[in-house]
Amino acid sequence: MNPSAAIDLGSHTARLLIARRSPTSSWGWLPIERRRAYVRLAADEGGGKNSDTGPRTTARIVDVLSDFARRIAHYHVKEVRGVATGIIREPMYGEGLLSRLYQATGIRIELISGEREARLSGLGARRVLCIQGDALVFDLGGSTTEFLQEQQGKQGVWSIPLGAAVLTRRFIHSDPPRLHELKAVSQEVQERLRPVRQEISGIPLAVGTGGTVVTLAAMVHGISWEDISPERLNGLRLSLSQMEACLSQMKMLTSAERSVRLGLDPGRADVIVAGALAVVEIMRFLESPDLTVGMSDLLEGLLIESLSD
Repeated sequence: MNPSAAIDLGSHTARLLIARRSPTSSWGWLPIERRRAYVRLAADEGGGKNSDTGPRTTARIVDVLSDFARRIAHYHVKEVRGVATGIIREPMYGEGLLSRLYQATGIRIELISGEREARLSGLGARRVLCIQGDALVFDLGGSTTEFLQEQQGKQGVWSIPLGAAVLTRRFIHSDPPRLHELKAVSQEVQERLRPVRQEISGIPLAVGTGGTVVTLAAMVHGISWEDISPERLNGLRLSLSQMEACLSQMKMLTSAERSVRLGLDPGRADVIVAGALAVVEIMRFLESPDLTVGMSDLLEGLLIESLSD
């Protein structure tokens, strides 16, 4: 049987997962290849209501998707499920951008809502991590954060405009960031979380996904960014105090120093402080002392969903 592929075109990164169905896998699929590249839509200077993708940004995304298309062809993939998330839901991107990408690469990308993204990410994380009971899965991305809560047989989903790249672009203009910039990020996160305070409470298990959580887990557990993979990170524990210690270390350094001295992925180093601040504030908001790390989320959710179609 030919393998299938899932693509997530997000605000900061684009990801590809090629996998083959497997009856021996706990979640139904055996990964064959993963790829990730930075598209940096949300971090682009000048992003906002008057922004557009423009030829440079479009060309950057086309290059990434063209590489994905070559890998898809190499493995003779017949079914490709691609979704666009985060800032691409904004009118200045949206279907116009996705149409241009399809014409250039032949890859069809579906624009999905934040609520659907939350359900797919939660599905992927819960199934791969074998979570049976009540839990909350949150996915901090480049421009949005999705929450899926399953508690006492009921499910709730929320998507809020809160992401590492957008927070960086809006509030952090110094390198390393200044104290007032960090305070502004914290205040913004708290403000964005306030509307969902009544719905999200009493969580017995918090699961965190997304590039920021993965980066913090790699720092704490001594995993180099070149060795980051779901097999290495899924299920690791990360305490609030460990995250706060990482944040204290990173915020004193420039982006370049975070890459050189801490070994962080250069494509993540410039947005990691705002992202880490957001995760810390989310954990305080949840009143949770620690979280379970999940590197399996939306991509896996797309494949799992396809099994029931």
